[in-house]
Amino acid sequence: MTQPTRRTRTTYHHGDLRAALITAGIELARTGGPEAVVLREVTRLVGVAPNSAYGHFKTLAALKAAVAKQALCELGAAMAAHVAAVPEPPGPRAAAVFHLGEVGRAYVRFALEEPGLFRTAMDGNPSGVGTPGSAGHQPAPDAQGQPQPDAILLAALERLTGAGILPPQETGAAVTASWATVHGLATILVNLQPGLSAAERDAAIDNGLRVLLLGVTALG
Repeated sequence: MTQPTRRTRTTYHHGDLRAALITAGIELARTGGPEAVVLREVTRLVGVAPNSAYGHFKTLAALKAAVAKQALCELGAAMAAHVAAVPEPPGPRAAAVFHLGEVGRAYVRFALEEPGLFRTAMDGNPSGVGTPGSAGHQPAPDAQGQPQPDAILLAALERLTGAGILPPQETGAAVTASWATVHGLATILVNLQPGLSAAERDAAIDNGLRVLLLGVTALG
C-alpha cells in the first residue's frame, strides 16, 4: 500500500492551509478510511505543527467532517463522470430507465474502486442534510458546482417522471428503494464479500440494478 507523501512548506495563506489539511486528510482516507484521518498525521503530511490546524478546525471531528464532505464530493464527481461517458439507448423512456441504472452502477463502482473514500464519505452524514427526497431537502452542488450524489439520483428520478414512468408522488419511495439497493450492494461487495471475482461482482451489480429498475418502473 502506498503511503501518502509528506509535503514540506513553511508558510501558508489562511485559506490555503485549510485546503491543504483537507487534501492531506483525503490522502489518508483513501488508503485507510475515516479511521486514518488523525490530526498529527494530517499536519505531518502538510508539514506544519499540529496546533496550527486549530485555526481552521476546532476539533478533530470538525476536520474529519470536512474530509468526509470532500470525499462525498469525489463520489459525486465520479458518478457524474460515469453517467456522462456512457451512451444511452434511443427513446426518452428507455434512456431514462438506463440512466437511473447507470447512476446506481457508478455509486457501487466508486465504492469498489475507492473503499477508503467511500467509507469516509458515509461517515457521520458528512453532507449535513436530511434524507434525499425528504420534505424540505434540496441538495445543493459543492463549492465547485459539482452535483452531489443525492442530487444526481433525484435528477435521474425526475427524468423518469418526465418520461411518464414514475408518478411524482412516488418519488420518495423511489429514492428510498434506490439508495437501499445501491448502498446495500456496495456494503455487501466491499465489506461482506470482498473475495468475489470481477465477473461475480458484475453479476451481483447487474442483478441488483435489474430488480431495482423493475420495482421503480412498476410504481407507475
